[in-house]
Amino acid sequence: MLEERLKQIYGIDKYGNNVPEWAEEVKLEFVKSVIGDKVYEAKNWIDEMNSILGEAKERLNVKGWLFSREMSSFIKDPLRHLVKKLFIYFHDLVRGKITVNEFVIKGRQAINSSFGSNMRSIYQTWGFASILVSLSNYGYRLTYPEHGYLNFDRSGKQKNGIIPPNAVIENVFGSSFSFFLEAPRPISWEDGSDLEKVWRLYSTLRPDMMIYDGFQMNIVDLDNGNIPIKRPNYILEFKELENWWNRWRYLKGYKPLSGNEWRARWISGLYKGLMDALEKVPNDLPSFNDNKGKRIREYKVIELYKEVYKPDKGVLVSRVKVDEGIKSELSDDIVILDDVGFNTKKFRDLAEDMVRGIKINLDVRELAYKFALDNKNAFMEWLKKHGIYNLDEI
Repeated sequence: MLEERLKQIYGIDKYGNNVPEWAEEVKLEFVKSVIGDKVYEAKNWIDEMNSILGEAKERLNVKGWLFSREMSSFIKDPLRHLVKKLFIYFHDLVRGKITVNEFVIKGRQAINSSFGSNMRSIYQTWGFASILVSLSNYGYRLTYPEHGYLNFDRSGKQKNGIIPPNAVIENVFGSSFSFFLEAPRPISWEDGSDLEKVWRLYSTLRPDMMIYDGFQMNIVDLDNGNIPIKRPNYILEFKELENWWNRWRYLKGYKPLSGNEWRARWISGLYKGLMDALEKVPNDLPSFNDNKGKRIREYKVIELYKEVYKPDKGVLVSRVKVDEGIKSELSDDIVILDDVGFNTKKFRDLAEDMVRGIKINLDVRELAYKFALDNKNAFMEWLKKHGIYNLDEI
């Protein structure tokens, strides 16, 4: 039935301008056929994420949170968001530029890719918030961003030439932790000489999360040899899929580019992107040689991160229970938190490890002042016991 409706849509308008309303409804029908009951799983995950974010709001002075436009759209309505991913392919089907079979293949890939990416982001966000909530048990509160809104979107954060944290939490003793999601990322550059300096940020591996002791406003360190960022204290990798350890990760190969080659590649891509409208591509477009990438088993990625960045600890967080054979293949210095599901208590040991052994320089008078402000009524009673009744200046 669905295939027959797609055949009716094929080539109905050369320019894709006059599309009947019933044809638009077919996109939603197609999405439902691909996703099926997984949409209910998505809604459950969204509820779990919203629940822990609500707890973080109550316990860490968090006023709210900001997601990327992609994730915000998915959270609002998963099915309608996935329909958007069919826009180009559906338009090509209407124009007769691709066949029904091509539309089914490309559309299915686009839907599954978007669904998987957003589900991964949801679980990663849940894990991040769970760690914050676990640390709140030790008196930590959000101090950055100053406006109090957790920002889970990294786009545009590097435009000033730095890589700032997503969040910093601090306790009354001055101990703090800085959190970076999916960093490092490329920072802004203007010409070829700038690009040569920051190129390593294009090719550097990008863990799910990096955690630093202290307040780190910028982790870029271009003088740090081949690794252009400061050494983190913790690196975390989140795994949300069933049997994720059976998968392979493809790591792209990057060779340094000059500013001129960067620009030439952009122009070449522009011509190729407009090929359909131009009907032909210039014969003298430059060709480029790219480094070959390599494959690595998914469960070995955390070891690669640890080898490259040399954190104090590498932490693997798995939603499902990890096969014992896989655990035995990982090095002993990798901390494995498995069978986590959506159980925030699973992060208690990690939080305890983070706060253990932290050295703090205390100013007792400042600490007493903060305690008095937080416990004003008890402090006033204490003053009265010592014969002090003039409290007007307190």
